[in-house]
Amino acid sequence: MATKTKFKLLIGIIITVLVVYYSFKTFGSLDLSTVFNAKINWFLIFCSVAINIYSNYVRSLGYTLGIDPNINRLRALQIVGIGHAANMILPLHIGDGLRFAFFPDNYSAFRRTELVMIPAIADSIAIIVISLFAVPFSGFKEPMIVTILWISFFSCIAFIALLLTVVSFVPRFRNYVHGYLTIGMLNMMLWVLFSYILLLLSIWMGLIAFGFGWGASLRMSLAVFATTNLIGFIPASPGSVGLFEYGVIIGLAGLGIQQSAALSAGLLLHFIQYAALLPLGVVLYILALHGKYGKALRNMLHQKL
Repeated sequence: MATKTKFKLLIGIIITVLVVYYSFKTFGSLDLSTVFNAKINWFLIFCSVAINIYSNYVRSLGYTLGIDPNINRLRALQIVGIGHAANMILPLHIGDGLRFAFFPDNYSAFRRTELVMIPAIADSIAIIVISLFAVPFSGFKEPMIVTILWISFFSCIAFIALLLTVVSFVPRFRNYVHGYLTIGMLNMMLWVLFSYILLLLSIWMGLIAFGFGWGASLRMSLAVFATTNLIGFIPASPGSVGLFEYGVIIGLAGLGIQQSAALSAGLLLHFIQYAALLPLGVVLYILALHGKYGKALRNMLHQKL
């Protein structure tokens, strides 16, 4: 077996051990007793989980039907799904870095970096845009979050203005950027935007399942989407445990919901994320190992026997 293949297998084993360790550590810090003791509509929870999973598939179409048609749908879903699942159990958004391993073997490090960074920027833009529209419709008035949203929005405008200036005056950079100003880039942005709208729908379903009214849950989901996604930019604990719940509390407190109810709702919404992303990530990871390294692993074991 080639040394490169052995090295990849070793890295895979180390990642698996880390995933198992942090899984137990993460779940041990979550107190879900208040959630399971509440009157929950589990059919709506199932619908929320299904929508969350589907949003990951839609997000992956940003590759296949967007910036890189050479990546098939399964591989694209592996890149997105495994990365998100790893972020739920590993600290500091390490899952974003794991995505590099699942691109086609012939892709250079620079190409992989492009295909990780460009969708990440699209994620940020989609979150800020949806949040800016969401806050006024929700009636959310928390001044700190609203200020952060406007700062983020104008920062995006400033970044775009700077980019256009550099493109205008630096020919080499202009040629590089023009290579991405394609219909594929536009398609990617639309798929990313649609995936976050589905996540918003998943949050709405989760709040209804918790017992809030349909109309009230819609306003709440808009506020929760804004606060949790803004806090999610902070690379911290696995799955943003603690930070996510804090974001839900801030979002719902701005609409007059008591902290105890907001915390329980936040735990339920976080449970939905784990129920969607972890099984999806595990299945995709197994498929990736079977397809890419499975034969090499079987040959190695056969040689030892």
